[in-house]
Amino acid sequence: MPWLADTDVGAATGFARALLEAGTVSDVRRRALSELAGLVPADLLTWDRIELATGAIRHEAVPAEAEAPGAFAALVHGAAGHPLLAAHAGGRRPALRLSEAVEPRRLSHSALYGDLLHCCGVEYGIAIGVRTDGRETVVVAGLGRTERQFSERDRDVLDLVRPGVEDALRAAEARARLVRALAADPPPGTAVVLLDRYGEIEQSSPDAERWLAEHFGAAEHPGWLPAAVAEWLALPPRPALVSRGDGRRLTITLLPGDPHALLLEEEVSSFRPGALERLGLTPRESEVLTASTAIEDEADIAWELFLSVHAVRERLAHLEARLGVSTAAEAAARVRRESV
Repeated sequence: MPWLADTDVGAATGFARALLEAGTVSDVRRRALSELAGLVPADLLTWDRIELATGAIRHEAVPAEAEAPGAFAALVHGAAGHPLLAAHAGGRRPALRLSEAVEPRRLSHSALYGDLLHCCGVEYGIAIGVRTDGRETVVVAGLGRTERQFSERDRDVLDLVRPGVEDALRAAEARARLVRALAADPPPGTAVVLLDRYGEIEQSSPDAERWLAEHFGAAEHPGWLPAAVAEWLALPPRPALVSRGDGRRLTITLLPGDPHALLLEEEVSSFRPGALERLGLTPRESEVLTASTAIEDEADIAWELFLSVHAVRERLAHLEARLGVSTAAEAAARVRRESV
């Protein structure tokens, strides 16, 4: 892009970097719409999310008052009803001007122009399209002007920022999926791995990739699954994949309702000495805690350890206070988390 000034390249790079800091899809959309007009001056910005399977559209315009209420929905019933939306829904392409998507004379005689675009002051338009949400949707970000056609410089700036918008949207959608997957407050020893359509890791919760490497060996490349896990995933019907060793048991299943999410559950059958030491438990407290994981009744714990019931209760109370929990079960869960 030899005709782009260094300032244009720097501004486009900064725009993409700022989008990656957005935490949610709505944040990405809001930032993109607020900043795009700074890169490519425009009178109207639009954001259309198209479901490829149905052609359904969720439409937003900025400023919202530029469009008459309900005008877009009344005129555009699917992606095919708007030249720029239809073009980007049909496949990946560079930034596209409205005059390139439809013959201007034909457009000027259409209801889309007469009842929507012209009324909004849009005589010239340009748009980029990005694939998101497992490539099952397309987001089309459009810019419109009353005067002056969009230039080659405008087109190249939009082409430069398009991958950044796509990356930011995918990252935000993956984070949202991860939040939904963990919203049920899973027990200790649970993690989630989200995969893209190619089977590569898109997002993961804490511990997930470390557990995979410890149980199945390092992956061949960063972001890949270990070979044994990738082979399991490639062969339906995919019964639970289980790995055992060193007092640990890792079970991998597909998360219900999401064919691109792996649920990892690790069980630790014994506490690691290092974990007990890190938490500051004395040998006697550790002994009682270990016994409590296999024996529920305090009298039976006392019998097993040749202690009085009072001594068992005292040690359990001390270790619960030390760990900031209220029951022996919560104490055991805390130590297990430190043991994985």
